[in-house]
Amino acid sequence: MSNSNKVKILSEDLTNKIAAGEVVDRPASVVKELVENSIDAGSDQITVVVKGGGKSLIKVVDNGTGMNREDAILSVQRHTTSKIATYNDLHNIHTLGFRGEALASIASISRMELRSTVHNENEGVLIKLEGGVVEDVSAIADVRGTSISVKNLFYNTPARRKFLKQDDTEYRYILNIMNRFTLAYRDIEFTLYNNDQQVFDLKPAPLEKRIVDVLGSRYQDKIVEVNDNHNFVQISGYVGNQESAKKSRADQYLFLNGRYIQSRALNHAIISAYGTILPRGEFPMFVIFLEIDPRRVDVNVHPSKMEVKFSDERSVYSILRGSVKEALSTGQVIPAFQFSKPEVPIAEKPRLSQSFQTQIPLSVFERGNLVEAIKSDEPVEIEEAEVEKTQPVKTPGAQKHLERANVWQVHNKYIISEIKSGFIIIDQHAAHERILYEKALHNFERSNPSSQQLLFPIVVDLNADDYSYLMEILPFLEKLGFIIKGFSGNTVVVEGIPSDVKLGNKENIIHEILEDYHKNKSTGLDIRDNVAKSFACKSAVKFGKKLSLGEMNSLIDQLFATQSPYFCPHGRPVIITLSLDELNKRFGRT
Repeated sequence: MSNSNKVKILSEDLTNKIAAGEVVDRPASVVKELVENSIDAGSDQITVVVKGGGKSLIKVVDNGTGMNREDAILSVQRHTTSKIATYNDLHNIHTLGFRGEALASIASISRMELRSTVHNENEGVLIKLEGGVVEDVSAIADVRGTSISVKNLFYNTPARRKFLKQDDTEYRYILNIMNRFTLAYRDIEFTLYNNDQQVFDLKPAPLEKRIVDVLGSRYQDKIVEVNDNHNFVQISGYVGNQESAKKSRADQYLFLNGRYIQSRALNHAIISAYGTILPRGEFPMFVIFLEIDPRRVDVNVHPSKMEVKFSDERSVYSILRGSVKEALSTGQVIPAFQFSKPEVPIAEKPRLSQSFQTQIPLSVFERGNLVEAIKSDEPVEIEEAEVEKTQPVKTPGAQKHLERANVWQVHNKYIISEIKSGFIIIDQHAAHERILYEKALHNFERSNPSSQQLLFPIVVDLNADDYSYLMEILPFLEKLGFIIKGFSGNTVVVEGIPSDVKLGNKENIIHEILEDYHKNKSTGLDIRDNVAKSFACKSAVKFGKKLSLGEMNSLIDQLFATQSPYFCPHGRPVIITLSLDELNKRFGRT
């Protein structure tokens, strides 16, 4: 062959590194491939150890069938597998791994040790590799199963290594991968260590319990079972009810024949099944399993094996949507209405007089009901109106802006106040959000945060992901006035909360702040700004909260003392003004 030829055969070392780029893009990919091999080997105990976000060390130990010397040596070469033998096998895949590229690809970009012993054999094998080259093969005495250690990932491909994220970020990718495995394989005991600390040790458990163990106690008694069988697809799993909805898609898991997959179409099928049950901008949790004849799907679309093609995706979509919708129509999802007993006997309640009717501004429907009551001469139970309570605003700050205006609360959501040119409507939650946000930024610069000690400390059980985020923002939470101490594992104890947080809102405040922080993190917010916004959003007075006149006046005073009173930290309006001119136009008084 002439040296001038442009087409060349690549060396095995280079082809391995190219394959590694397709199969392994970060430490989490290594964990995925190794754990899949352990599952395929029939293991019921799998331990994963990571250090430095998986860059320094990834170790996966299982008690599976193990490999003898010859199989172990073959396993680290390209295109060697025990999963398939013929082309037809590609259309009937029941295992997680089958390409025969993983171990060779991983070994080519790391320093790897493979230990394996077949069950009932006294002698195992140890293989040491560096950059994909076998350095040593020796006999060892070891327990049944396989242990693979991957050290210094991408040490010989520095261009790829520099694109890895910080250790904490890479660890979270690994944790996300492990969550998928622990949810999919509940009959396996999974143990995870991060930097020599045990993250979890999950014993075999039913799916309902495993969901709570992995995703957190927030889903306890808030998930709905989905179970449906059709001719070619079986559907099982759980979806969250409307009370467990989040503002992110973090806890959504879809599995096909035991393999985690990504499918926009099927995700849409599940979410659309909720209809109007969920508030706008909120998303449900789901862990759904599809079982389909492997001949009807193609999982060989991408090296990661997370994208699949269905022979009839439209039918799968329709069946899945219908199954979730049916589950959500059950009694465990629909809330029961509770009616409070009247505090005063009917006979003792005052009759509504014509003069009293004219004192209260009523909606059309309210007025119609009261008129009917008057005609029938029946006693009427009325809710005490806020306008029986109005008083002039006397505080200097409010007087400057509102000129001693009267204030009312409407539907326990909005505050209305009269001004010379008309009136203003204040969103009470957005207003309090703005106040708390600016206070939080100010508190980050202070050395003595204001806290209220809890008489009874609160124990907060977090999943591993949320615990990692809590450790990341804990210094800022302490600046706000939280007193949080470790208890055990992923459990913490809250001994104090900021003075701005209402005592009735303390139970879920940590969970809510972490959820909002996680959602905002993807937008690239500065950590201080993110924590301040998350704290303000989740600590602010809620929509539907009844406020006293003093609370309304105080809220108005504090709002107009902020630097930007007209917008909440997320950019939504806090105040709407309706002028007398606009009112006159609406009533035809131009």
